[in-house]
Amino acid sequence: MPIPVTMKKELFTLILMLVALTAKAQSCPDDNHPHMIDLGLSSGTKWACCNVGATKPEAYGGYYTWGETEEKSVYNWGTCKYWTDSNGDGFPDDHEFTNLGSDIAGTGYDVAHVKWGGSWVMPSHDQQAELLNNCTYTWTSMSGVKGGLFTGPNGGTIFLPAAGYRWEDELRFAGSYGYYWSSTQSPYESSYAYFLSFHSDDAYWAYRRGYGQSVRPVISVTNNIYLPGSSSDKSCQPVYNIFGIKVADKLGNANKLPSGLYIVNGKKFVIKYDKMQMLQPHAK
Repeated sequence: MPIPVTMKKELFTLILMLVALTAKAQSCPDDNHPHMIDLGLSSGTKWACCNVGATKPEAYGGYYTWGETEEKSVYNWGTCKYWTDSNGDGFPDDHEFTNLGSDIAGTGYDVAHVKWGGSWVMPSHDQQAELLNNCTYTWTSMSGVKGGLFTGPNGGTIFLPAAGYRWEDELRFAGSYGYYWSSTQSPYESSYAYFLSFHSDDAYWAYRRGYGQSVRPVISVTNNIYLPGSSSDKSCQPVYNIFGIKVADKLGNANKLPSGLYIVNGKKFVIKYDKMQMLQPHAK
């Protein structure tokens, strides 16, 4: 059956709208951070433009011990929430750490999800590996702040400031190194968790647990779905635009939004002429 001319025009308009939105999502469209940045990664992962606790891409933001969701004035083994010195020697043995699971993304241990809500989560080991292996890394500066610029296959970019890390009451290596937690616990020892580290020469892998480090959230719009709280009622889920900005407290209030592409509970929605249609996630 031939497609009506009016429908062809509507489809063409929708395609142009989606292309334009995708292009804009490759960088921050305004100063209302955070935004969701499309790097053109094959997994569909979108990276936040700034760190948890930051209000702009070059700001350091907060420092968090892995599995904890609040900052501290002192970071050491004694203040580590999920470590118990069972033998009294003051040294963190592996069996003394609480096993929080192989991946804490979307749980109450995930500071990105707890602080930002919606579908924002800490990146997994695999997502950080994808960033490292599929993007071009450049040591540079933004507004006088040194850090790493990651350029994706589509030309989209994110800047990760070299925020250093916190231990005891000190900030160490700020301006020289970046340390960013993943959501993945080491499969070998529960006292370790994977994180991405970089400096002026290279970006690479390392893992340990207990230090105060940065977190850069992600959204997996085509894969994982994270429900805030225990509710599974989609009408109660917040609505985000393609830049990761919350535009409605719940889907039930979305009828006042302009036509466009939105994300609800990790899935894509198109709003057009006050009618809403769910787009199924692309198969990967």
